Amino acid sequence: MSTAIVYCSQTGHTKKYADWLSEELGTKAIPYSDRKDVDITKTELLVFCSWIHAASIKGSKWLKKVMTDHPELRVVVLVSGATPMPSDTWPASEIEDAFRKSFPEADWPDLPYFYCRGGFDYDKLGGPDKLAMKMFFKMNAKSADKDPKVAEMLRIMQPGFDGTRREYLKPLLEHIRSLK
Repeated sequence: MSTAIVYCSQTGHTKKYADWLSEELGTKAIPYSDRKDVDITKTELLVFCSWIHAASIKGSKWLKKVMTDHPELRVVVLVSGATPMPSDTWPASEIEDAFRKSFPEADWPDLPYFYCRGGFDYDKLGGPDKLAMKMFFKMNAKSADKDPKVAEMLRIMQPGFDGTRREYLKPLLEHIRSLK
């Protein structure tokens, strides 16, 4: 199956997943800025890798247009973010909410997506995002004493972290291999 991987990454964590996928699938990972280089008419499967920003998925507008213009195209979405992998403390519903904000279930009921924890690197953010995160940390510091989840988030995010793990790709790879 001809496969294309297009990724959107700000700090390199999503790119890392796209590169690992390209190794596994034997195809090149294309940066979002070069997405026009992908010949969708010759692609059977598009793997779109992106990240959660302000509770929505970067590049989703482009992907929705591609899916609308090419309804025969198989698409799988990989989303990364700072939220830990789903667990009792961090439910999958938080990831689902961000995904469905960009891809409402009424419009995209069968769009498969997978979540892999990314990371956070304040120094690699652009100016507006640095300012927004500075305000975010300041706002949340006030509630950290009362909310252990917020305290944990601040403890991990403020110094930055890389939460990427190649093994997080296993469910996505199993899904892709089941399509062939």
